[in-house]
Amino acid sequence: MIEKKIAAPHPLDQLPQDPGHRFEYLVITARPGEHRSMARATLREHSEYGKWELVRTCLYEGGGQKYWMRRRIMRVKPTLDIRA
Repeated sequence: MIEKKIAAPHPLDQLPQDPGHRFEYLVITARPGEHRSMARATLREHSEYGKWELVRTCLYEGGGQKYWMRRRIMRVKPTLDIRA
């Protein structure tokens, strides 16, 4: 199983109304010979402990599978101005 994390771009690189900067994505690829139960367990662990949600699933002709997961990025603006 292959996992590839796609980080969200920096918020200053995109326009504020662009929804692409709100999420980071995780693509999980299962090869044709791997069991679906392993992929299901991996998806369950990521969604339960990492707060990921399943967005898209693709089943390829040869038996391979690809899953796209995403989670919202919480950007916090500092409220205190601490200067020495």
